Amino acid sequence: MKRRLFSWVLFVLIAAVCVFLLAQGDGYLLVAYGSKTIEMTLWVAALSVVALIILLWLIKLLLVGGVHIARRFHEMITFGSVERAQKRASNGMVDFFIGDWVEARKKLTRTMERVEFPLPHYLAAARASFEMGDVEDAERILERAKKIEGALIPVDLMRSRFLIARGDLAAAHQIIKPLYLAHPRLPAVLDVYHHILEAQENWSALQDIFPDLRKARVLSQPELTRLEIKLALHRLQDVGQQVQQKLIAERLGYIEQVWRSFNKAQQQSPDVINAYANVLIQNYQDQLAEPLVRRTLNERWYSPLVETYGRIEIKELRNQIRTAETWLKEYPDDPVLLLSMARLHKRLGQLDIARDYSIRSVRLSKNIDSAIELADIYEKIGDTKASLDAYRQGLQLTQQSKY
Repeated sequence: MKRRLFSWVLFVLIAAVCVFLLAQGDGYLLVAYGSKTIEMTLWVAALSVVALIILLWLIKLLLVGGVHIARRFHEMITFGSVERAQKRASNGMVDFFIGDWVEARKKLTRTMERVEFPLPHYLAAARASFEMGDVEDAERILERAKKIEGALIPVDLMRSRFLIARGDLAAAHQIIKPLYLAHPRLPAVLDVYHHILEAQENWSALQDIFPDLRKARVLSQPELTRLEIKLALHRLQDVGQQVQQKLIAERLGYIEQVWRSFNKAQQQSPDVINAYANVLIQNYQDQLAEPLVRRTLNERWYSPLVETYGRIEIKELRNQIRTAETWLKEYPDDPVLLLSMARLHKRLGQLDIARDYSIRSVRLSKNIDSAIELADIYEKIGDTKASLDAYRQGLQLTQQSKY
């Protein structure tokens, strides 16, 4: 604006000087070129210069306007008007959401540079290309999208999701890890990062980011509880392996330290209780496992815990059997409970009773463990043929479970 004002002021000054000079006398201008001459008064020469300047200015306006009109005409033929482009982009997003990848990519790629906020359209077009199997085109679109201000995080998130879908977890981890370090509480980054870590079974790293997952509310409460329980199970599994390198007398302290670190929801989970009981059993702490499993089953019936109860070895074996018989009155046809009864009676030396319980368990469930237990009981009784038949039945059940 200032430049244009300065030009007008300069033009008026030059015109005023010219008028002043012309007012001093008529004068004339002689232009000679070869043998030809042109003679005119200064007033005519001045008017001719002004006319030439006006003519050049008009020609410039025509040229600029013509170029602009031609560009607009080309855009209208190619893309349509801005309003039309916006409408096509909106239709493209609708196609994207209903999964029509071909139409979505065609509409979005032709209009994404003409909408007011192009980044979502770039990301949707890249996703459409990826879903069509055109990974290279998806990458090209993402590279173009990176030039938009503020696009780095969305583009990296989209690229990492593509890599996860292709099974390239290591490459996805390389992209997301720096984003997490820079933005540790950004929900979208945490969501992708936790999926990568879970797929990689990197439980220690997942345990480290769990507080951030909770604070950012990335997961629903059921999903959060599921992940929390899974982390507890893997911690018990790890401590169960680690304490094997220590003296038996030292193991319980490490196991209980992990158990006490769990919150109430974890300690009340039947899966976690079962895992904890199994770690205790593996480390000769059956006396601690039995009351925990018994109390839990009295409150909540859970088959894996019933199976664990049958493997607990305590001195008060008859009391353990009486407890199981109490449950049997309520669950007489529970094949897992029948299997546990068979194991308890086998330990007591009552092989005939153990055999009967095992036969009932096999008939009710066709369970592999029940068949193997029955074969072992027959072998202890001395009935080799029946033992081989039971083992054969267990082998058949094993093969059927593979299909």
